[in-house]
Amino acid sequence: MAGAFLIMLREGLEAALIVGIILVVLTRLEGPHPGSRSHVGWGVAAALVASVLFAVFADGVGDLFQGAGQEVLNGAIMAVAAVMLTYVVVWVRNSRKGMSEELARQVRERAAARGLGIFVLVFLTVFREGFESVLFLWGVALRGAGASGFGMFLGGLAGLAAAAGLAWAIFTGGRKVPMAVFFNVTMVLLVLLAAGMLSGAAGSWVAVDWLPALSYSVWDTSAVLPEDSGLGGLASILLGYNANPTLMEVLVYAGYLGSVVLWLMVQRSRPPVLQRAAG
Repeated sequence: MAGAFLIMLREGLEAALIVGIILVVLTRLEGPHPGSRSHVGWGVAAALVASVLFAVFADGVGDLFQGAGQEVLNGAIMAVAAVMLTYVVVWVRNSRKGMSEELARQVRERAAARGLGIFVLVFLTVFREGFESVLFLWGVALRGAGASGFGMFLGGLAGLAAAAGLAWAIFTGGRKVPMAVFFNVTMVLLVLLAAGMLSGAAGSWVAVDWLPALSYSVWDTSAVLPEDSGLGGLASILLGYNANPTLMEVLVYAGYLGSVVLWLMVQRSRPPVLQRAAG
């Protein structure tokens, strides 16, 4: 539930901010293009429908795999989700300062093409968030021990509600919401979530002998904090906790976190001009 809340809060807020910026720009252009704003709602609705259809399709594909094939598919899903989560973290860190300006420029260009351009822009941006959400939630469901579908649904719904509330506060209260703190905290949590997913992918591939275990049972804390307990399940989803991991899983988890920390250190040491050019 906590993982679903985090995912939908992060993705929902980004989608809400994008739609809000588009509406603000269109309001300023209301004179020459008074009908463009109605296409924003249609674009959001179409993106939501497409996201639901993708979720149904993905669930159907998962049912086709059995036995060892299921482990291979689970590993692939978690690995792809981890890669995409990493991309989200890198993209947000490199481009969040200029995101609103770039989006405003795109809106002005699409507004010149009347409603269709706005519809396509909104649909693609919102559907990207929906596509990522489906993939991330699938990875969370595979990673989380004892996670129920209903609990994930409630967590996701609460995350969307919180995202809508934050977006409303941002556009009505301006600088009162500490966005830098929000993005920094969620990025740390997303990195830990991605590390757990990548480690889980390695565990699935060890189970079908795609990867060597190197050593089984590096530690066993299942008697102290089992993964199917409330706290253990939460730690498993958010932090990648594994009560009885193989050495391969530990190395993948530590290697991923080490790579991210190294990247952040390099980014901090670069001059601002080079950082903007790389972003």
